[in-house]
Amino acid sequence: NVIQTIGSVTAGGITGLLFGDTTNPQAVFAAEDVSKEGPIAVLGASGRTGALCVVACLERGIPVKALTRTGSWELPTFATDLKTDGLLSVASCDVKDTSALQTSLQGCRAVIYAASASKKGGNAKAIDNDGVVAAGKACLEANVARYVVLSSTATTRPKSLGYKFTNVFGGIMDEKRKGEEEIISIFADSSSSSSSSYTIVRPGGLEEPKENKVLGASTLEVSQGDVLAGIISRADLAEATVELALSKSANVKNTALEVYYAESAQPCEGRFKSQMQDGVRLHGDTYEELFKGIQPNVDYLKV
Repeated sequence: NVIQTIGSVTAGGITGLLFGDTTNPQAVFAAEDVSKEGPIAVLGASGRTGALCVVACLERGIPVKALTRTGSWELPTFATDLKTDGLLSVASCDVKDTSALQTSLQGCRAVIYAASASKKGGNAKAIDNDGVVAAGKACLEANVARYVVLSSTATTRPKSLGYKFTNVFGGIMDEKRKGEEEIISIFADSSSSSSSSYTIVRPGGLEEPKENKVLGASTLEVSQGDVLAGIISRADLAEATVELALSKSANVKNTALEVYYAESAQPCEGRFKSQMQDGVRLHGDTYEELFKGIQPNVDYLKV
């Protein structure tokens, strides 16, 4: 068994330091005043997960750009009491429009790609592949520090039931994987000339709880290798995604990881049952503890 690694740094080579107070689910890594480093842009902010990423930024007092295809965005009803003055900006940005991406992402500290295929927005190739890549290129051109892509577990496992079932919808898993591979490639090619980095987040199955309650870092599990999966609420996924976007730690850069509730963990294919005992399974009471064992330059477990 070999972890497929990227570039010249192998998994297990670097463990970074994370910063700040992480004693509660909404803690922020950055030790300095995060509001002074430019906004986090959320592409696909009108989607269910994207909207929660915007809310997670506002809860932390971080400037955020809600980027939607239509240029309109409103706070979810449960979050209408949040302070938005001086923090929230809303703009139109279609991920199929390269020039709009280049303009919208200038001056951002991080970009979260939460867009996905929809009837009005575009098909899987346009949004989950081409859009992901176009936004990544725009991040590199604008020297955006962090690019976090929301993908899916089992993108590297075409024989898994999860892949086969989900791929029925317009070949979306095929396109997500192509997008992942191209992001890995273009960031590797630019590593000597750019300080930008990416993290591919592969969440487990997305729950739709009646309340958008955040259970927090202590309930989550992070794995690497694309061998384990589980379920996670969109609210907790948004929290973890924003924390990864904020992180300056070396170990979370240019890598892929899976995240889900620890109690729901299971192998994504029967042949990976041994990974429940032998695989990478990270836990922690805080995001700092949860993320500190992540390894850079990891894509999937090659068997």
